[in-house]
Amino acid sequence: MQPYFDRDYATITFDANSNSLIGSWKMPPLSHEFRTYMEALLSAMEHFKTGRVVANTTKMGTLHPDDQEWASIEWTNRAVAHGYSHAAILLPGDVYSQMAVEDTMNAAVGVLTFSYFENIESALQWIKSV
Repeated sequence: MQPYFDRDYATITFDANSNSLIGSWKMPPLSHEFRTYMEALLSAMEHFKTGRVVANTTKMGTLHPDDQEWASIEWTNRAVAHGYSHAAILLPGDVYSQMAVEDTMNAAVGVLTFSYFENIESALQWIKSV
Protein backbone atom coordinates (compact mmCIF):
# COMPACT_ATOMS: atom_id res chain seq x y z
CA MET A 1 0.00 0.00 0.00
CA GLN A 2 1.29 3.40 -0.98
CA PRO A 3 0.16 6.31 1.23
CA TYR A 4 -1.21 9.35 -0.60
CA PHE A 5 -3.24 11.39 1.92
CA ASP A 6 -3.03 11.15 5.69
CA ARG A 7 -4.85 13.45 8.08
CA ASP A 8 -6.23 13.08 11.58
CA TYR A 9 -9.66 12.33 10.12
CA ALA A 10 -8.97 10.19 7.01
CA THR A 11 -6.43 8.44 4.81
CA ILE A 12 -6.11 7.54 1.14
CA THR A 13 -3.71 4.82 0.01
CA PHE A 14 -3.08 3.15 -3.34
CA ASP A 15 -3.24 -0.63 -3.50
CA ALA A 16 -1.28 -1.80 -6.57
CA ASN A 17 -2.56 -5.37 -6.16
CA SER A 18 -6.15 -4.30 -6.87
CA ASN A 19 -5.24 -1.11 -8.79
CA SER A 20 -7.54 0.82 -6.47
CA LEU A 21 -7.56 3.65 -3.99
CA ILE A 22 -8.53 2.85 -0.43
CA GLY A 23 -10.10 5.71 1.45
CA SER A 24 -10.71 5.30 5.17
CA TRP A 25 -12.35 7.66 7.63
CA LYS A 26 -10.80 7.73 11.10
CA MET A 27 -13.58 9.90 12.59
CA PRO A 28 -16.58 11.91 11.44
CA PRO A 29 -15.26 14.87 9.43
CA LEU A 30 -16.19 18.52 9.61
CA SER A 31 -17.57 19.91 6.36
CA HIS A 32 -14.26 21.39 5.21
CA GLU A 33 -12.45 18.14 6.11
CA PHE A 34 -14.94 16.10 4.09
CA ARG A 35 -14.50 18.31 1.05
CA THR A 36 -10.69 18.39 1.41
CA TYR A 37 -10.66 14.59 1.50
CA MET A 38 -12.96 14.33 -1.53
CA GLU A 39 -10.73 16.74 -3.49
CA ALA A 40 -7.69 14.66 -2.50
CA LEU A 41 -9.50 11.56 -3.77
CA LEU A 42 -9.92 13.24 -7.17
CA SER A 43 -6.24 14.12 -7.19
CA ALA A 44 -5.32 10.53 -6.26
CA MET A 45 -7.46 9.15 -9.11
CA GLU A 46 -5.57 11.33 -11.54
CA HIS A 47 -2.17 10.58 -10.00
CA PHE A 48 -2.59 6.79 -9.95
CA LYS A 49 -4.68 6.60 -13.14
CA THR A 50 -7.45 4.57 -11.53
CA GLY A 51 -11.18 5.05 -11.11
CA ARG A 52 -11.56 2.19 -8.65
CA VAL A 53 -12.17 3.13 -5.01
CA VAL A 54 -12.68 1.16 -1.83
CA ALA A 55 -14.43 3.51 0.60
CA ASN A 56 -14.33 2.57 4.26
CA THR A 57 -17.13 4.71 5.69
CA THR A 58 -17.48 2.76 8.96
CA LYS A 59 -16.24 5.74 11.03
CA MET A 60 -17.48 8.57 8.82
CA GLY A 61 -20.62 9.44 10.72
CA THR A 62 -23.56 11.28 9.19
CA LEU A 63 -22.89 13.89 6.51
CA HIS A 64 -24.44 17.33 6.58
CA PRO A 65 -27.17 17.47 3.88
CA ASP A 66 -25.23 20.19 1.99
CA ASP A 67 -22.13 17.98 1.84
CA GLN A 68 -24.22 14.98 0.86
CA GLU A 69 -25.80 16.94 -2.02
CA TRP A 70 -22.40 18.32 -3.11
CA ALA A 71 -20.90 14.82 -3.14
CA SER A 72 -23.88 13.33 -4.97
CA ILE A 73 -23.98 15.86 -7.78
CA GLU A 74 -21.02 18.17 -8.21
CA TRP A 75 -18.24 15.91 -6.92
CA THR A 76 -19.55 12.75 -8.61
CA ASN A 77 -19.76 14.49 -11.99
CA ARG A 78 -16.18 15.72 -11.64
CA ALA A 79 -15.00 12.32 -10.41
CA VAL A 80 -16.55 10.49 -13.37
CA ALA A 81 -14.77 12.96 -15.66
CA HIS A 82 -11.54 11.90 -13.88
CA GLY A 83 -12.29 8.23 -14.61
CA TYR A 84 -14.18 7.23 -11.44
CA SER A 85 -15.92 3.99 -12.40
CA HIS A 86 -16.17 1.51 -9.49
CA ALA A 87 -16.73 1.80 -5.75
CA ALA A 88 -16.66 -0.87 -3.06
CA ILE A 89 -18.23 0.64 0.04
CA LEU A 90 -17.94 -0.52 3.64
CA LEU A 91 -21.03 0.82 5.37
CA PRO A 92 -21.07 2.31 8.87
CA GLY A 93 -22.93 0.45 11.60
CA ASP A 94 -25.16 3.40 12.47
CA VAL A 95 -28.42 3.24 10.48
CA TYR A 96 -28.58 7.02 9.91
CA SER A 97 -25.03 7.09 8.59
CA GLN A 98 -25.81 4.09 6.37
CA MET A 99 -28.82 5.91 4.95
CA ALA A 100 -26.69 8.99 4.20
CA VAL A 101 -24.07 6.91 2.36
CA GLU A 102 -26.74 4.98 0.46
CA ASP A 103 -28.60 8.19 -0.47
CA THR A 104 -25.36 9.70 -1.78
CA MET A 105 -24.59 6.58 -3.81
CA ASN A 106 -28.13 6.28 -5.17
CA ALA A 107 -27.49 9.46 -7.14
CA ALA A 108 -24.72 7.54 -8.94
CA VAL A 109 -26.91 4.64 -10.11
CA GLY A 110 -26.30 4.19 -13.82
CA VAL A 111 -23.11 6.26 -13.66
CA LEU A 112 -20.92 4.10 -11.39
CA THR A 113 -20.68 0.41 -10.66
CA PHE A 114 -20.76 -0.02 -6.89
CA SER A 115 -21.52 -2.52 -4.18
CA TYR A 116 -21.66 -2.61 -0.38
CA PHE A 117 -19.51 -4.82 1.84
CA GLU A 118 -19.11 -5.77 5.49
CA ASN A 119 -15.32 -6.13 5.48
CA ILE A 120 -12.28 -4.84 3.64
CA GLU A 121 -11.25 -8.27 2.37
CA SER A 122 -14.46 -8.86 0.42
CA ALA A 123 -14.42 -5.25 -0.85
CA LEU A 124 -10.87 -5.65 -2.17
CA GLN A 125 -11.70 -9.03 -3.71
CA TRP A 126 -14.68 -7.50 -5.55
CA ILE A 127 -12.86 -4.34 -6.74
CA LYS A 128 -10.00 -6.49 -8.04
CA SER A 129 -12.44 -8.62 -10.06
CA VAL A 130 -14.26 -5.77 -11.83
